[in-house]
Amino acid sequence: MFPRVLPTRPQLALVALTLAASPAYAQTCEDRIDDYALRIQLCDDAFAAAADPDAAALALSMKGEAQRMLGDLSGAAATLQQALGITPANAWVWVELGNVRYDEGDHAGALAHYSAALAVEDYADAWANRAEAWWEFGMDQNCSDDADQALRLDTQYPYANEVKGRCLVELDQSEEALTYFDTAIALYPAYQNAYRNKLAALDNLGRYEDLVATADIALDPAVVPNPSAAIEEDILSRRLLALAKFAPADKVAAEADALLARYPNGLAAINIKARALLAQNKAQEADTMTGPLRQNTDGQTMQAIYFDTLAQIDVMLGRLDAARGNYQAAIDQDPGLSKVYARKVSELGFLPLSNAPDGVMTALGRCLDVKKTACLVSAE
Repeated sequence: MFPRVLPTRPQLALVALTLAASPAYAQTCEDRIDDYALRIQLCDDAFAAAADPDAAALALSMKGEAQRMLGDLSGAAATLQQALGITPANAWVWVELGNVRYDEGDHAGALAHYSAALAVEDYADAWANRAEAWWEFGMDQNCSDDADQALRLDTQYPYANEVKGRCLVELDQSEEALTYFDTAIALYPAYQNAYRNKLAALDNLGRYEDLVATADIALDPAVVPNPSAAIEEDILSRRLLALAKFAPADKVAAEADALLARYPNGLAAINIKARALLAQNKAQEADTMTGPLRQNTDGQTMQAIYFDTLAQIDVMLGRLDAARGNYQAAIDQDPGLSKVYARKVSELGFLPLSNAPDGVMTALGRCLDVKKTACLVSAE
């Protein structure tokens, strides 16, 4: 088998935990140096000089990995397909091709390639990466089961522990998920994404002060020296949402301003500031603040909590039809919110026939029709 490698997930910024930069003097095709263009050239040279098919296949596979890391996904796919033509029973190559499909956003293709790797070998990377693909599809039990298979082969696999934790969060087993996140962090202390997803588990458990403390650890440069900006912004946002549960509104507003100054174009920062303004009953200011959130001209991912914020602003300003649309968008983005909204509208005297999204939206619509601006529900 070729050397083990983990995928780089742009969406989650997962680190390639088993890879380390090779010393500057060790520049060969098989050394994973940070200069991907140089790696590609070295692998081309190794392929040209290959003495046998195994050496040629190794050179192609390592080149394909470097092309993927450089962002040349079509080139990586072509190179890896060529390698499979030489060594079709190599699970590592199937996994690497699956990583290419994943990075292309083709999660079905990634799933198929990871499954092909497992048809060749009982391989921890293939199990863990397939768990990730299941997670993307919302197949949470499948995700958990495949993560278990990866951990069966390697209990000290940080990535498999982190994925397992994510699966359990989605399965409403957040207490158990914490164990896996903590294991991943113990094995790889700079594992930023493990910290980020641990925050989700703590939020589900209502442990807001613990969440803030954990976020502060994750934001410490001595702990995570090379953070992903996108994950860092998300951690800061989750931290502020938790802080708002127990800290004074003026403190939350001040920290929201600091976040916004740091990430002026970040929707998460805008959302946090708007919610801080709502907590101070400043709906008009929140409305002005959330203009970029409503327009989203850059096409950034809209989270359910963003729509919830917009819906609250709409209710407070009497834009009830717009509020319906944003509450519906929030539930569409996160169906689990229907249970939260069901409880809130029930407290206002409008009991849904069920906690299903359609039933909850019907009750919420009646509430808006009758109570108007007094029908203010929130995801928190």
